[in-house]
Amino acid sequence: MIIGAGPVGMSAALEAARHGVRSLVIEQRRRDDPAGAKCNTVAARTMEIFRTFGIADNVRAAGLPDDFPTDVIYCTSVAGIELARIPLPSRLERLNADHHYLDSHWATPEPVVRVSQMYLEPILRRKLESIELITFMDCTTFVEYQNVDDHVVVRYALPDGRQGTVTAQFVIAADGGRSAVRKQMGVKLVGDVELGRTRSTLIRSAAIKSLFGDRRPAWMSWVVNHKVKGNLVAIDGRDTWLIHRALPIGEEDYDSVDLHQSIRDLLGVGRDFPYVVLSHEDWVGRRLVASRLRDDRVFLAGDAAHLWVPFAGYGMNAGIADGVAIAWKISAVLSGWSSTRMLDSYEDERLPITDQVSRYAMANLLENIEAVGKRRIPRSLSSRFNPVGAVLRKLIGRRLVKLNVPQFTPAGLNFGYFYDRSPVISYDGEPHPSYDMGSAPSSTVPGCRYPHHWLEDGASIYDRLGRAFTLLRFDASLDVGSLTAVARQLGLPIEVVDVPANTPMDHQQSTLILVRADQHIVWRGSSLPANVSTLLQHVAGR
Repeated sequence: MIIGAGPVGMSAALEAARHGVRSLVIEQRRRDDPAGAKCNTVAARTMEIFRTFGIADNVRAAGLPDDFPTDVIYCTSVAGIELARIPLPSRLERLNADHHYLDSHWATPEPVVRVSQMYLEPILRRKLESIELITFMDCTTFVEYQNVDDHVVVRYALPDGRQGTVTAQFVIAADGGRSAVRKQMGVKLVGDVELGRTRSTLIRSAAIKSLFGDRRPAWMSWVVNHKVKGNLVAIDGRDTWLIHRALPIGEEDYDSVDLHQSIRDLLGVGRDFPYVVLSHEDWVGRRLVASRLRDDRVFLAGDAAHLWVPFAGYGMNAGIADGVAIAWKISAVLSGWSSTRMLDSYEDERLPITDQVSRYAMANLLENIEAVGKRRIPRSLSSRFNPVGAVLRKLIGRRLVKLNVPQFTPAGLNFGYFYDRSPVISYDGEPHPSYDMGSAPSSTVPGCRYPHHWLEDGASIYDRLGRAFTLLRFDASLDVGSLTAVARQLGLPIEVVDVPANTPMDHQQSTLILVRADQHIVWRGSSLPANVSTLLQHVAGR
């Protein structure tokens, strides 16, 4: 059973269905309620997941027009003076091999997509409702759960006051930052309770695009001037925009930033500029991580497990990784080839990563605050004629680009993280390579993501991975029959894929690499171990 049908909950259900596991998904919102526009980035790592669901093309095609750039700019207002620009491609430019951008070298079959959650959720929902293994109940509110021996009893409520119960073998709680499941578990959120306050307004205005004038339009425009600090996000590239305005540091009263005047100050327009408010939300930026992710057969995922400032777009993306990870592990147990030891690995793997990623996001926020947030911005910054303003713009622009290229091209957060304390990975003593937000070395150390590469026939190596384990063999003369025979005896699904020895891949030192369905390496070697059964039972959580 999955509680919550946001991107995290729906992704968990889709992953379970991929492995033939039935699920019930309950959601307190109405089926046709529009999704919010909180997250506007689908990370490359998430797109790799969506590729396995068969929806990557749909996600890539949603939201912005094909020719709308995903540039990030820093400016005194949207209509004002640019301080700096981080050029990033439109959908069409991404397809042009002659164009090279900051993330063009990434080793992935699925580049990042700038698409709003308001377009993503309907794609996931349509896929969800097309699968017979998934039952979806909207307008259904979680009340309580009870672990009972080998199952969980969940009580829910309907809008008319009626209540019912469901018996499930496992529960994934993806019910958001105010998670009722987490509260019943008695799990505390640990970290920074408040990093800043923001006013966010979704507006409709066909006039905003013209504010870029003859400049290349930007997907995200960061604004700093003596009146307001915030940003503008292009939602559809036409007339729908999301505007964030930060409250001054230490300020708690949201009304201290006038809702409408702050929008005009950020855009750089007068009172007669036309726009319509579609929705508005005031919120607090936090960095909070759950102290644990499990109560017997009940697991937390997504915002129920962690809350942090939306830098690098990694709240939703990390949550989807949570949901898919625990859904795969539960499916392994229900399919009979694993045991509850596999479930123990969920917290051992995901909780340290959640903490790491949240710290990277927080550090980036604090660096940006240090660069512009704590300073009193002089009027001269916005003046085209004041030489002091020109010098300031140059200095601040350089600083902001240096700080934020890693945020908007976060190779490390996508591909660098590793599992270094998992009970279902066979380590060999080699240390994991370090990474930061913007960079990640390729590595085949167990626990790392297997580096992506293309095969001779043009296929992605990830498309050849099995739904449990895949043994990649770089020397076709090596006999791996003993491994496949033991796997059959154990009922463990395993594929063998021969990879040409001349495949261009950094740090490839082993001729055999065992990879999980989530692309993480669980073992490597130059030959099979003496006791193949011990290895397979270890990585299968037996």
